[in-house]
Amino acid sequence: MTSKQIGSLVVLGLLLYTGFSSIFIVTEREQAIVVQFGEPKDTVSEPGLHFKRPWVEQVIRLEKRILSLDLPEREIRTGDKKQIVVDDFARFRIKDPLKTYVSVRNEQIAASRLQEALISEVRQVIAEAPLPVLMSEGRSGLMTRIRDRTNQTAETFGLEVVDVRFKRVDLPQANSQAVFDRMRTERQREATEKRAEGQKRAIEIRAGAERRVAEIGAEAELASQKIRGEADGKATKIFAEAFGKDEEFFEFYRTMQAYRKALGKDDTQLVLSPDSEFFKLFVNSGEKN
Repeated sequence: MTSKQIGSLVVLGLLLYTGFSSIFIVTEREQAIVVQFGEPKDTVSEPGLHFKRPWVEQVIRLEKRILSLDLPEREIRTGDKKQIVVDDFARFRIKDPLKTYVSVRNEQIAASRLQEALISEVRQVIAEAPLPVLMSEGRSGLMTRIRDRTNQTAETFGLEVVDVRFKRVDLPQANSQAVFDRMRTERQREATEKRAEGQKRAIEIRAGAERRVAEIGAEAELASQKIRGEADGKATKIFAEAFGKDEEFFEFYRTMQAYRKALGKDDTQLVLSPDSEFFKLFVNSGEKN
């Protein structure tokens, strides 16, 4: 191979290298900044094949997708002076790649700056909120507030916070045990109060039932006495009418009743004189015989 052929191959190689150096591809997952000696010259956000000056321009690639940022677990004091443990995360994206490159150069530094801003805003927002809000549906409003406040700082880095979420909001272990003990004491007190109230109510119901039974018994006794009085009155009237019609038979009937009551039992013993008025029917019967 002659020197001329070698020179041609070298030139061809340089041309090919130069051609390939002037082409770069941007995928749909990324965005790029073309810089010349560290100074930004162009921003590319559309995917596809693009060109740059070979040798003097370089391509800085940044993520276009939404990124996640896990924050470290930490203790924070709430607005009502309760110490809690917070475990949270955020999702963000590079909204302005040129501003991100100028301010922080790369994604790692951008994420670090964003983490500092988020930790500060989370601490400030929670310091203004009571614990019941953090443990209820009001938590979503706090997360939105943290996101909006953080975006004011993130905008200076060309970033946008899409979402902020609490993975866990809990009391420290020592506080949790104290809260559990207090809750158990309160439940025991409530149970004692409920039992006492139930016993009181049972006594009231029992007393009411007994009073009602007494009232019903008294009413029944009064009704029975009234019925007996009416019956006695009718019986007396009947006896009086019968006595008026046949005095001798009525006297005989009453005497027989007296004998039945006096002599109705086997062990009855009477000590009377023979001429007693009680045996007048027996005496008269004997005289007739």
